[in-house]
Amino acid sequence: MNKRFYNPAKDGIKINTINITMLILCCILCAGVFLSAFRIRSKYNAIIENMSKYARCTQAVNDFRDTSDFLTNQVRLFLVQQDVAYAEKYFHEYYVVQNREKSVELINQFYNDDIIQANMEYAYTESQNLAQIEMYAMALIYHALNIPEKMFPAELKEVKINSGHLALSNEQKLITAESYIFGMDYQESKDKINRYTTKVLECILGNHLANENLEKTRFYRFIIIQLCTIIALFLASVGLFVLIRVLVLRPIDYDIKSIRGEKKMHVLGSYEMRLIAKTYNALREKDEIKASILKHKAEHDPLTGLINREAFSKIKEVLSDTAEPVAYLIIDIDLFKAVNDKYGHLVGDEVLKRIAAILSEQFRNTDYVARIGGDEFAVIMTKFGDTPELIIQRKIETINKLLQNVEANSPSVSLSVGVAISTMGYNEILEDQADQALYHVKQGGRCNCSFFSVEH
Repeated sequence: MNKRFYNPAKDGIKINTINITMLILCCILCAGVFLSAFRIRSKYNAIIENMSKYARCTQAVNDFRDTSDFLTNQVRLFLVQQDVAYAEKYFHEYYVVQNREKSVELINQFYNDDIIQANMEYAYTESQNLAQIEMYAMALIYHALNIPEKMFPAELKEVKINSGHLALSNEQKLITAESYIFGMDYQESKDKINRYTTKVLECILGNHLANENLEKTRFYRFIIIQLCTIIALFLASVGLFVLIRVLVLRPIDYDIKSIRGEKKMHVLGSYEMRLIAKTYNALREKDEIKASILKHKAEHDPLTGLINREAFSKIKEVLSDTAEPVAYLIIDIDLFKAVNDKYGHLVGDEVLKRIAAILSEQFRNTDYVARIGGDEFAVIMTKFGDTPELIIQRKIETINKLLQNVEANSPSVSLSVGVAISTMGYNEILEDQADQALYHVKQGGRCNCSFFSVEH
């Protein structure tokens, strides 16, 4: 720590005491500012209440429009689709949910304005008139569909159908119903509803803006003074707090957290703190290197550098707890014993290394490539697309081409691969399925891959 900022032997003052004292003083001053701010609470609440009122009433008018359009759509869909489910949705909204009535009630509750209430009532009356036309059209559609009257909805049984309309053919009844709900008179009524509700929205907006401007003018005039005071106090307090924190407390906090979290220390603070941190970090790096070497030896095959059987088993356990798709590949070197017999085990080891390198290169970092036996490898693939079979087939073809492209004095080998795919994570059945697919490849001449299917 730089003694220009803090020297315990000379100053005799604890940094923590200064920190707590300034924090208490800051709290007292802020409390005084915030207490004075309560005087504008009523103005704030008035603004919020006005906004809430505007939002609710605007939503109510839009709900009225949407409900009117919903009823129209259900009738028209009933005519086009000839599915009584649309009629049932219509009557559920009309008699049970009743969004239109709720919207009118909410508007009348919040506004005593004659223009708003009158236009809302006009829109509701026009919507009710449309409802009578819609019910008449639906009754015609029910007759046109030859549905017995006893199966009519209770609401339609009371609709009186013109005798002339009843005498029409079913097709003509549908055409007549269509003329009612797609006609110019019907659309004109819809337009009237939109005009009335638009007028209501304009009046609500005007009322809201007038109240909002009045309240905001009073509110902002006082809040600006309050904010300036709070910001000045806040910046002064934070400035002192940050200064102490950066020079003294932060290095200590970081070092404590690093030790508890078994991480490297941050090289911050005084010479002593930096020296301690550097010494600690150097010792920790040595321990991490040793641990890394031991872990790598325990989890990887010493010849090929691939994951060994024990580590591969742990990976399978982890993937068995996931629901993501996986592909399990068992890879066997074709006639590898003949390579060992002809060229010797040293050459055989080089072949194994070459195969391991090619597998590591061809598969992604998200895949797990392991050596699980003498001449047997396995791969678990994750995060593949919708065509894993095509991807895997191409990979194996590429790998076999690379293995057969060798120098004259080097042995040419190939791989036989059995594949099983699961859409719900790893499970032990995949190994049996992959074995069956591998057997199918060997029976078919080797140097290929096969995917498990029940036909195998």
